[in-house]
Amino acid sequence: MTMKLSASLLLAVCVAASAETEERISKRFTVQRGGTLVVDVDLGSVDVKSHEAGEVAVEVFRKVSGGAKEDEEAFLADRPVTITPDGDTVRIESRAQVQGNAPKGEKRRVEARYTITVPAKFNAQIKSASGAVAVSDVTGEVKVGSGAGGLNFARVHGPLDASTGAGTIKVVDCEGDQQVKTSGGGIQVSGGSGSLDGKTAAGQVSVKDFRGSVQVKSAGGGINVENVAGKVDGKTSGGAIAAKFTSPLSDDVDLKTAGGAVTVQVAENAAFNLDAATVSGNVSSDLAVDGADEGKKAGRNRLQGPVNGGGKSVVLRSGGGSIQVKKE
Repeated sequence: MTMKLSASLLLAVCVAASAETEERISKRFTVQRGGTLVVDVDLGSVDVKSHEAGEVAVEVFRKVSGGAKEDEEAFLADRPVTITPDGDTVRIESRAQVQGNAPKGEKRRVEARYTITVPAKFNAQIKSASGAVAVSDVTGEVKVGSGAGGLNFARVHGPLDASTGAGTIKVVDCEGDQQVKTSGGGIQVSGGSGSLDGKTAAGQVSVKDFRGSVQVKSAGGGINVENVAGKVDGKTSGGAIAAKFTSPLSDDVDLKTAGGAVTVQVAENAAFNLDAATVSGNVSSDLAVDGADEGKKAGRNRLQGPVNGGGKSVVLRSGGGSIQVKKE
């Protein structure tokens, strides 16, 4: 009987010790269109959307669980959320005031979300040390940096400068100069216009239906380009490259890989100057290349000359794979 009572008391103590602490903040500020949102937080996801109202609405949710109640409350208290309006600029900040204050061995679980609504015409500067960031339907200058989290952008009209230390970057129907960089994920761009400069240290790159110049680099993944109306410059150190152009080439194409195949699909009447060469593999073309020796087609590692009378430059290089030019 004594043993059963002791066990019950022990269970009650464990349940009490394993708490869950939540915090919710909701604020609104009247601003003029064309203002700036500044976010600098050490953890949590940030989601920015737009509305027609002339105000910034901020909703913050934070939850800590897995530890003692007093420790969870201390954890949040050490990272207060400050929301400061300054004219048409709204600042949201949350950073640890005391570093390394977590009890050793504690298995704390932390969840944080910042949901922010701004006028349709507004600038945004966002930093999150650990969390995903999403921005949609905003016209203005957007700059985003995350230490570890995916980045999502949709219908952003204006300059975009975004980077993450670990996560995939997705860009949908955005307009303007777009610079995106990830050290540990892929890059996916669909629709939009302007210019694109994308870099990844370890991931695939996909660009579809983009109107404007495209420059992409990957240190460890393949590149897929489809229906780009503009200059294309793609380089990878470790993957295949595939490109498809359903319309006549509007600008030069330069595709290079150190360790994969290169495949380019074009319309049968596409006119361009081809310069394709591989170190280890074969080069072939479904379209006739003026001046090429058809008798040496098998085993050829370079193919150079005008196609359909010539036009824009198409340079293809591979250090360890075959190169194919296919007709659509």
